[in-house]
Amino acid sequence: MFKIFCKIDDINIPLVSTGTSPFIGAGQFGSKAFEWRTRFLNNPMAMFEILEASYGEGARGIEVIPSGKIVEAAQMMCEKYNDYVITGSTNPDKNSGIDVLVEIGTKLIFVHGMVSDNKGRKLLNLLDEISSNGIIPGIATHDPIPTIKYCIENSLNVKAFLIPFNAYGSFMGDKIKLEEIVDNTTNFDFIGMKTLAAGEIRPDLAFHYISNHNISAVTIGMVTPQQAQESTKIALKSLTSEKLEINDLHLKMGNRNKK
Repeated sequence: MFKIFCKIDDINIPLVSTGTSPFIGAGQFGSKAFEWRTRFLNNPMAMFEILEASYGEGARGIEVIPSGKIVEAAQMMCEKYNDYVITGSTNPDKNSGIDVLVEIGTKLIFVHGMVSDNKGRKLLNLLDEISSNGIIPGIATHDPIPTIKYCIENSLNVKAFLIPFNAYGSFMGDKIKLEEIVDNTTNFDFIGMKTLAAGEIRPDLAFHYISNHNISAVTIGMVTPQQAQESTKIALKSLTSEKLEINDLHLKMGNRNKK
C-alpha cells in the first residue's frame, strides 16, 4: 500500500480526499451541475457509494461542505472506517457552519474562497474561531495569487491553502506565477483542488503534473465508483513518487495550446 497521509501541523491529513463540489452542483461543471446536484446532494447513500469506492483505493478522507446531506455521508464513513479524516470548508454566508464541522471532528477547516478573497475582518474572525476550537486553520481561494500574498505578508494565522491547481492552468490565474509561489513557499502546505479542471484533464496527466510541484495533498471530485477508483489510484501513485511514464504530456499540452 502506498503512503496515504501527509502531516499538516502534526495531524494526519489524507494525500487524497474526495471533493464535494460535484455533489453540490458547482458552477464549473456546466450542464452537468444540476444533474449531479439532484443525484447527490440530499442522497447520502449515493455519496457514500463514491466515498467508499475512493476509500478502497486509498482516499482516506472527504473535504466537506456543510450543505445538504454531505455531513451525513461523511459521518457514515467515519462510523465504518476508523482512519477516515474529515476536512472541510466554511459556508460563504452568515452561517459559516464551523459549529457543524467542529461537532463532526473536522481536522482542518478552510475559510471559503468568497470570504478569503475579500481579505476583510470576517476572514480574520473565522480563522480565529477555527483555531480557537483546536482545528487547523486554512484558506480556500478562487483568486490564489493575491490572496496567498496577502496572507503571507500580513502573517495571518493560516497553516494551509486550498488552491486550484492543474496542468491546464484552469481557474489558477497566472499559472506560471502561481507555480513559482507554490514551489518557493515552504512554511505552508498547499492542497490542490480542481485538479482535473472540471473533468477536462485525464487523471494520469493531471497527477503527473501535480507530483512535480510542492502540493502536499489533493481533493478530487468524482461522480461514479469507477471514476473514483481510477482517479484515486493514479493520484496516490503520483503523489508518492511512483512516477507514471507519460510521454505525451507535453504533446497533449502543446496540442491544446494550439486550439
